[in-house]
Amino acid sequence: MVFILRQLKDKSVQIPMYKEEVNTENERNNEDGWKSTMLKIKFLFIVLTLFCSLNIYSTELKKEIRIALVFTEDPLFYINTFAPTIDHLRKSLPQYKFITKEIQGTESREEIKRNGFSFLISPAGFFASFDPSSEGLRQIATRHSSQARSASESIGSTIITLASRKDISSLRDLGNKKIVTRDDSSLSGWLSAKDSLSEVINTKELERNLITTKYNYPDVFSYLLSGEADAAVIPSCELEKIPEASAFKVIGEMPSSLKCKVSTPLYPDFVFSSFPSATPDVVKAVSVSLLTMDKMPDDATWGIASDFRTVLQLFKKLEIGPYHRQPFSIRNFLTKYRTETLLAVALLIGVMFHIYRSNLLVFQRTRELRKAIEQRDQVAEIARNSLKRLNQMEKRGILSQLSNLFAHELKQPLSTVVNYANGLKMYGNQASLDPVVQEGIEAIASESAKAAKIVDRVREYAKSSGPLSSEKTTDITSAIQQAVDAFRLYVSTDCEVVIKLPTKALIQGDPFELEILVLNLLRNAADACESLKEKAKIEVSLEDVNQYWKLTIADNGPPIDDAMLVRMKNSLQSSLKIDGLGLGLMIVLAIVERHRAQIHFLKRKPQGLEIAITFKKIE
Repeated sequence: MVFILRQLKDKSVQIPMYKEEVNTENERNNEDGWKSTMLKIKFLFIVLTLFCSLNIYSTELKKEIRIALVFTEDPLFYINTFAPTIDHLRKSLPQYKFITKEIQGTESREEIKRNGFSFLISPAGFFASFDPSSEGLRQIATRHSSQARSASESIGSTIITLASRKDISSLRDLGNKKIVTRDDSSLSGWLSAKDSLSEVINTKELERNLITTKYNYPDVFSYLLSGEADAAVIPSCELEKIPEASAFKVIGEMPSSLKCKVSTPLYPDFVFSSFPSATPDVVKAVSVSLLTMDKMPDDATWGIASDFRTVLQLFKKLEIGPYHRQPFSIRNFLTKYRTETLLAVALLIGVMFHIYRSNLLVFQRTRELRKAIEQRDQVAEIARNSLKRLNQMEKRGILSQLSNLFAHELKQPLSTVVNYANGLKMYGNQASLDPVVQEGIEAIASESAKAAKIVDRVREYAKSSGPLSSEKTTDITSAIQQAVDAFRLYVSTDCEVVIKLPTKALIQGDPFELEILVLNLLRNAADACESLKEKAKIEVSLEDVNQYWKLTIADNGPPIDDAMLVRMKNSLQSSLKIDGLGLGLMIVLAIVERHRAQIHFLKRKPQGLEIAITFKKIE
């Protein structure tokens, strides 16, 4: 068009010069011819414009179809499958504009959907991981190997080693052996073999000894020939295509529908699938084009696979793909189990309300029952205290009667003994008796007087157990020493008595009662240690503790339990000895109360008993 316009421009310049040289008629004819030529040019211009418009319009009418391809490092796939397929689609469906884009298998479903793809070319495992009910991905065609009976059983793995390796004859022999493969993420390159090997070899051991070439040099065959690997995993039917096939042997060969040797079950190959965004007419056109496509360079075709369950079962066993273990998070858990979580929360709220209501009723009934039990216990405690007072009154009455009996019956014999002893003493002074006899008579008189005094004191305990009526300063050290001396005279035992006393310790009290107190405690300690014989030991000590004197009498007798301590504290009610009357500790407690002192019973470790009595000190 530019050339024609230029020619027309040149002619328009020459026309005026022609008019000056010819006559008027010729000028008229030339003008008519010029008009005719201009009309033809205008017509030609219109035709060309219409042709260009129609060409541009037809180009703009081509519908764009986007095809996603899951990236693979296998170069043979692009040569034998991808390039021939896309070329065939573009030739058989010229009305469509096919645009392809590689995607990573790790991309999320949302990212793939945002790109607006209509079709997807992917391994069978990637296709099977889509949920048809929610993702809507549908199979159009599946690559069908020329060696396979069906597209559902088209690929597998072959495990090979050198034919000269006599030490490797089964899959179990590959333990702790180096295994080489081209792609550890490929279904036919490793995953199917890993499934078979994991049944006889630990998975961690397989991963530790695996070598991946990523389709680089040296190849898997070079690794075997050089001895850097003990076995190799290759796609099925590849061994039969190499010239050096006789140098290798197949490990773990199993029967299959393939026309070549394999070591694993068979699975579907690459899948051409459609997204829900693809229109039905486009899906139909692409499906017909693929299924009628000629053989690929490796004699494979596009067919239909009827079963993808084997792929999902493999992925589930290997815990990969859709079955890959995700780290636990509350957000993912709530998203996946939203309905179940809501029902569980509702059930939990109902259970908690029921528990709260039940506990409320239980607490109410428990309060009522506890109140009733407290009332019962109070009544029982009142009755127990009353019974205890009656028992004490009864014992005191018995003790009072015994005291009266002793005073009545023993007072006169004791007085007679004292009189005779005094008479013998006077006689001895006049008659100059033997000193030993004289000493014996004096001892009889002294002890008889003491016996009479004891009877009087016991009678006083029966009458009253209140504090001392008159305050008297007493050296408790002297009273303790006299009690220890009397204990050594009256008690025939082998137990050792260890004494630790200060020089002088003054308190308000009666020395005679204090002597009786210590003597009773020493007797009880001696009875407790009687079974130990020569190992028996009694410790008597008096310590200065702040404003008090602390008297401690301890023995190494048998272990004392808590129940025995309780019985000692309740000693007014019963005796701790089998043949006792319960009067010894009662007298001790009465003396302690009369002297405003405090008594404590403590267990010793590993055995024995310690009795501590504190008296207020006089400065």
